[in-house]
Parts: sequence; C-alpha cells; structure tokens
Amino acid sequence: MRLALAAIVVLVMGCAVAGIGTGTSRAERESAPSQAAVRAATQRIAGGGGTVARGRRLFADQGCDRCHAIAAVGAGGMLGPRLDTLDEDADDIAESIVQPRDETVDGYPEKLMPTDFAARMSDDDVAALAAFVAAASGGEAAGGGDDGRGRGRGRGRGRGGD
Repeated sequence: MRLALAAIVVLVMGCAVAGIGTGTSRAERESAPSQAAVRAATQRIAGGGGTVARGRRLFADQGCDRCHAIAAVGAGGMLGPRLDTLDEDADDIAESIVQPRDETVDGYPEKLMPTDFAARMSDDDVAALAAFVAAASGGEAAGGGDDGRGRGRGRGRGRGGD
C-alpha cells in the first residue's frame, strides 16, 4: 500500500513539474522563432564547422533535445526553456550547462536541469555544445579572449543586475 501511494505521489509531482494537467507548460507558452530566424539558424549551424557539428551530436546524445526546443534541428522538448531564442554568447551558455543552478529562467523550477554535465563531459565537449546552442540562437561564438577561467566556467551569466 505504501509503495502504491509513493508511486502516485511521485507521478503527481512529476506531472506538476512538467505542467501536465495544469493547462500548458511554461515552455509551450514561449514564442517560437520566426521562419526567417529558423532559416538563419539552420544556415549558421550548417556553416559552423566541426565544433558546431559535434555540439549538435552532443545535444542529442546528452538528451538535451528531450527538454529543450530548437526549431532549426527539429528538437521539440517542452520541459525546459527554448534554446533558439536565447540572447547569450557561447561562454554564458557553457556556464549554464555546467552550473545550471546559478541562475534559472523565470517560470522554471530551480532544480529541473541535471547538474552533472561538467562531470560527464570534457571542457571541449561543453564548449562544442555551447557553440551549437549559440549558433542555433544567433548568439556570439565563444571566446573574447581567455580570462584564465576556462570555457565560461566561473563567468557571470551576463544578465545584469546580479
């Protein structure tokens, strides 16, 4: 009996986090990019070279597409925020990948995104994934120089007012 009750509680809480049964989720209410923006993102991704291509593969391999939407590659995740409408550079995106609890997007649970990407991905893989997301969103590529802290890790997230 306790096991059945625990299973129901876990199911209800999972549905609440995903927004199931409460109308539309926060992600479903986010505006998708225009068709012109999707075409531009598709071109940036295609022309982004090997690093962006590797980041695209990592986006699928790491399961990012299950939670996040990027129209240019057909990723339709609805649990986390859209990534194709970001206004972040690759360094800030890398920071979000490795330290997702530092700052969360309004309307999303603070502990939704896994925190182990830094442990299961190399710095180069994090940088490639961030370069792909930046290409998909129109953000700037990584690097305005090496600040000695490494691929966005330890940088501020650039949202101001911190």
